[in-house]
Amino acid sequence: MRISRVRIKNFRCLEDVEVHFTDVTTLIGPNGVGKSTVLRALDWFFNGAKASDLAEDDLTHGGVGELSVEVEFDRLTELDRAELGNHVTVDSDRCVIWKIRRVDGSEMMSGNLRAFPAFAPIRHATSVAEKKQHYLELRAAEPNLELPTATTKAAIELALKTWELDNAHRLEDSTVSVTQLFGFAGQSVMSGLFDFVFVSADMRAGEETKDGRTALIGRILERTIDRSAADEDIRVLAAAVEVEQDEIFQRNFAAQLEVLSKSLSDEVGQYTVGRLVRVHATKQEIKPPRTQFGVSILDSAIDTMVEKQGHGFQRTLLIAALQLLAKHGTAGSGNGAICLAIEEPELFQHPVQARTFASVLRSLAEEESQNIQVAYATHSPHFIDTGKFEQVRCVTRKPRAVDGRSPAVEVRFASVESVEKRLVGHFDNVKSRLPAIAATTLSEALFSHGAVLVEGSSDKAVIEGLAESSTVRSLLTHGVTVVDMNGKSNLMLGHAILTELGIPCYLVFDGDNGAEEEMLRNAKLTEDVKVVRARVDKQVAKNIEENRTLLEYLEADVDDFPETAAHARYAVFADDIEPFLEAEWDGWSTQLAQVMGAQANSRKKNALDYLLTARRLSSSSPTLFLDILRHAQRMVHEARS
Repeated sequence: MRISRVRIKNFRCLEDVEVHFTDVTTLIGPNGVGKSTVLRALDWFFNGAKASDLAEDDLTHGGVGELSVEVEFDRLTELDRAELGNHVTVDSDRCVIWKIRRVDGSEMMSGNLRAFPAFAPIRHATSVAEKKQHYLELRAAEPNLELPTATTKAAIELALKTWELDNAHRLEDSTVSVTQLFGFAGQSVMSGLFDFVFVSADMRAGEETKDGRTALIGRILERTIDRSAADEDIRVLAAAVEVEQDEIFQRNFAAQLEVLSKSLSDEVGQYTVGRLVRVHATKQEIKPPRTQFGVSILDSAIDTMVEKQGHGFQRTLLIAALQLLAKHGTAGSGNGAICLAIEEPELFQHPVQARTFASVLRSLAEEESQNIQVAYATHSPHFIDTGKFEQVRCVTRKPRAVDGRSPAVEVRFASVESVEKRLVGHFDNVKSRLPAIAATTLSEALFSHGAVLVEGSSDKAVIEGLAESSTVRSLLTHGVTVVDMNGKSNLMLGHAILTELGIPCYLVFDGDNGAEEEMLRNAKLTEDVKVVRARVDKQVAKNIEENRTLLEYLEADVDDFPETAAHARYAVFADDIEPFLEAEWDGWSTQLAQVMGAQANSRKKNALDYLLTARRLSSSSPTLFLDILRHAQRMVHEARS
């Protein structure tokens, strides 16, 4: 059983938002756009208190309209269908349940279910007395239904359900309020089927390490520690103590109380006849206490309270507890599923720890036997696998409000199918190229307002170095990231993914017009001329095909070898960036040699050399680069306006 889709209406900033979930769902976007609100809405759906506990500012526009959270589940097992089928409509391997807070403040949980329409007033009754009254009225008005006498809530509900099972042909689709779908173990239909665990950014380890049903440690203890034997021993002990208590009272008070009782009886006997006064010891009921556990930290032989530890350690403890809960939860037995929802999982984490935690969460979700689903709202690239971009959900808010209302929230995602559709006729085998995309820095671009995609590390270094020193405002100021796509063949794929996610892209690529000359120059003298010529022709043909395909994808004028220029949506070097720099940027070669040191020819150039050179050159940079920066900034401005 998995969450496949969520629709949220009128919850905080989410007026009407739909989010599709996968095994791992990564919510990203700027601060304040509603990422965490999605998770908090689900927490209200699964674990929330009564709707009356919601404040007005939890409702969009101060409480206008109903608040609702609709959750669609898929991959239902046979057990799921059997347990849920009596409460909500189960269609094959999926079902939909929603929780509603009405305008009057009342709350209802419901699911489409085939039911007899005349039973609706009985089922919607808010009190037992009202339910009984409606039932009596229906029996009187419709004697042909032959409903049995029923005077309790349980008996009435059983009578209605039994009648519907026997008269399936008379049922219609209906919205039926259902109860006890969620709750503590043993008190809900969903218990053992699905468990939603939310770790908020402000969750305190001190609270979550208490032995309570709603705390993380409490949940772990419920699933890992068998208290039954100890509780039975304590019950026996309590019973023995009660017997011992009687013996103590008899031994210490019997004689004294007998004398006192006789004395009081004699005094009362002066005023009335036939009554005796008896003074006795009141027996104290001894209730067997529930075994309780606590958590403390042994730090250098000093036992300390959890809340006395640093924020980083407390967060680490919560993360460890979360992982343990996943391993020992109901999903661990194969009988149910757990969804771990985490707000800012990177919070207070060392980068290495954050990367490790991300890896652990992914492995938990990918292990089918664990039955674990993961969702988190994050600002960290560590928690994004761009090779699985379909797991990412970009949450944004419209730049302007409409009719005085709050700016609408939009959630965008890119599926493999939607990316393939965008690339049809230009790029094949998207799935086979995903490992190559995962090896790029595309994840950083997912957090930006826009991206400049380049072929290699040298291009990235030059543009970033220039942007830092340019009179044109820095790319970072505009939220633009330069991404090394590790080759021309990955540019279109990266562009398609980001565009589907609503992130504008600017491409910079090489026309490779000088590849033929360079290959002939570098050919070994011992090689056969025909072999060399064949190899060169093959590469030239490949370059032409890539150039034409890329320009077609960009809907630009197609050319075998495009000229050097910076256009509105892309820029191209006729050959590649190195000869351009040497020819067009005054002092580039000299400054690069100084950066590399006196032994410039003893090692290969690298991206750092190019970055430092671009930073340090005082001469005016080529106009092409300034145009690239301006186009990238304009691209972001237009997308956000």
